[in-house]
Amino acid sequence: MPISIKNPETEAAVKALAAAWNTSYTAAIRTAAEDAIAAIAAPRRTREAAEAARIAAEWRAHQPGGRAADADALYDDQGLPT
Repeated sequence: MPISIKNPETEAAVKALAAAWNTSYTAAIRTAAEDAIAAIAAPRRTREAAEAARIAAEWRAHQPGGRAADADALYDDQGLPT
């Protein structure tokens, strides 16, 4: 669906952005939109990474010696779980 910009301030902003980036209006709008989407998603990824790190730290805290158990400690000579 085509987009028609009917706001003079928005049109001026797109023209200025395209000129600053030395690109077309379409490329300027696309890049600005992609950058905005990435900026919105970044805090979510940061929260998810922090939560994953917290879960991993909690898991490690319950392991022998506060670390992941060695394979030797998990399996006997026959390769069966101990």
